[in-house]
Amino acid sequence: MGLRREHGDDKPSPALSTRHDHDDEPIEVTADVIRPDGRPMYALDHQPPEALVIHCGDPRFQTAFRRFVTEELGIQHYALIVLGGGVHAFGAQSFLPKNFKILWEQVKFFIRSQNLKQVIIINHEDCGWYHKLSGYHPTIDLPVKGKLDLRQAAQTLLKDFAGVQVRSYWAGIENDHVYFTPVNG
Repeated sequence: MGLRREHGDDKPSPALSTRHDHDDEPIEVTADVIRPDGRPMYALDHQPPEALVIHCGDPRFQTAFRRFVTEELGIQHYALIVLGGGVHAFGAQSFLPKNFKILWEQVKFFIRSQNLKQVIIINHEDCGWYHKLSGYHPTIDLPVKGKLDLRQAAQTLLKDFAGVQVRSYWAGIENDHVYFTPVNG
């Protein structure tokens, strides 16, 4: 197998490959190109990112995050940082300085290397990472702490990157669905 083309079309059409899951059941995969050994290959995206997006890795929210960024915000190409607690490290600088340093280095790298002018930051309701860290801030309600960290992240970003627009959002849960509201600093 190899690259398939439609008649008279210079663009490749999707190619089919069969792979096996963990139980050795066949799964049909649609790919851009099939390697000679039958493994699928996917095209690199050479579009420059329009923004840096930072959000939590909670699997329950991934589809909602992606749809919000692409459909509601209209950002199709973006650099992405995904980690437990989203921007929690901005509000944990005093008691988890290594977490902040690692996140901050990644943020600076993406903004500078991609010449980004927009950063989207999202925290969410019922975050497991915030529950894990609740002993560090036992007197602050977790949703309040998540929103405070969004504000702290925005302030830190704007202090070091004055030309960057920072947009902060809170992802809430209602009737087993996710909704987004802006968080202003």
